[in-house]
Amino acid sequence: MALPQQAVTADSSRLVNQIPPTQRRLRNKSPFWGNKSFEVPATLIAGLHQPMTSTPKNFVRSSFSKGVTKLGISILLQAAKQPERIGKSGRYLGIPGNTQLQKDAIDRILATPPVQELLANRPLPRWPDLEQMAAMPKGSLGWCTQRRLEKLGISFLVDQTQIPESQTDEEFAITRDIRLHDIHHTILGLPITVAGEAAALAFYASTRSVPTDIGILTSWMLRGAYEPSARRLIWDAIGFGIAVGQIVPDLFSPRWEEGWKKSITDWHEELGISDVLKTSPFKDEFENIYGLQLK
Repeated sequence: MALPQQAVTADSSRLVNQIPPTQRRLRNKSPFWGNKSFEVPATLIAGLHQPMTSTPKNFVRSSFSKGVTKLGISILLQAAKQPERIGKSGRYLGIPGNTQLQKDAIDRILATPPVQELLANRPLPRWPDLEQMAAMPKGSLGWCTQRRLEKLGISFLVDQTQIPESQTDEEFAITRDIRLHDIHHTILGLPITVAGEAAALAFYASTRSVPTDIGILTSWMLRGAYEPSARRLIWDAIGFGIAVGQIVPDLFSPRWEEGWKKSITDWHEELGISDVLKTSPFKDEFENIYGLQLK
């Protein structure tokens, strides 16, 4: 499978004037991310090339494990300190994606009845373009999606012409999961900030238990240590994401592609999240971006 290397998320206070370039580095929250190669600094693997007669095998493994652990902690802290630079560390944050634990999580997701039903009858991969979305009824999912992207000055990350006509289940899931992230932000009213991304990751992590989701979320949990003024909002956002997950355990299998013209509030009712959205620390986003008031 060959998807472009994506990266992860964005900063709260510094992002406003950086959205177009930063948005391109936002999207490695897919639970299927990690099935790509990653690099480990040569200093960490040099010992693996030493003859076993001179370096005990358990010592090499222990040294390698400690080195990777230190590297991982360092990267988590660096991402928390400079969220806007997380794209440079994405390949290391993907290390958990090459584990058996990650594979087991993916297999578990693909095996759930709603996802199996979706895979058996896949929605059309072609989405409306932004002009078509803009012409949809005001307040509809398509209209709100275009409105949000227009205000942010961004467009969809996945070039639809590059999506193969024939994909395996896993390839289809990867592509769709990456694309749906913008829909999830739209439907939940999440800003592209550390807090907004933390809310999305908290939903993913609490409902899917995928190592990469949890690893990235850890960085956003640590953000408050570097920016204390953001701590309360980040943790409120995490609590909100978890609360949504307790009501609707899956935002992957809904057939969004068949409901572009459906009112976003009707989607809320169908998902059963109308009331929990009123507790969102970002509920003003619906009025500020879509001109809608939550009832």
